[in-house]
Amino acid sequence: MLSERTKLGLLCLLLLLVLGCLVFTTISTVQAVRHFQQEYREVKAGDVSTIHPWMTIHAVSRIYHVPENYLYCSLHISNPRLFRHATLYDIARRRQQPVDQVIHTIQDTILAYRKASPRLFMSAPARIMQPLPPTPEGRTSY
Repeated sequence: MLSERTKLGLLCLLLLLVLGCLVFTTISTVQAVRHFQQEYREVKAGDVSTIHPWMTIHAVSRIYHVPENYLYCSLHISNPRLFRHATLYDIARRRQQPVDQVIHTIQDTILAYRKASPRLFMSAPARIMQPLPPTPEGRTSY
């Protein structure tokens, strides 16, 4: 049987181990939140470097405000329905290309689209919301 002093020592050791795990988990969580916030800021700013292999063309289209068909055409995909739920990684694998090449093509396409349509990508405060013209009945339609 263990003495009371040994039991207390083991209990303190276990408590320190649990506290160490708690500190490690807290630090990891804070770092993950900061990383997420940084990526979120980059996405909101339209930074194309935040495109990842797990994203689909549909997601990229929605996040970066580029038509899906424009992205599919840049990848020379003639039947987009077959790739609707495919990730960029899946598309690269099917086309037997490195995923980085597919991502780079998508990034270049987004930048080219923005260059061709710069008004669509002004920052939100720079855009001035104009009220809609009145409807024929004299009421404003929203």
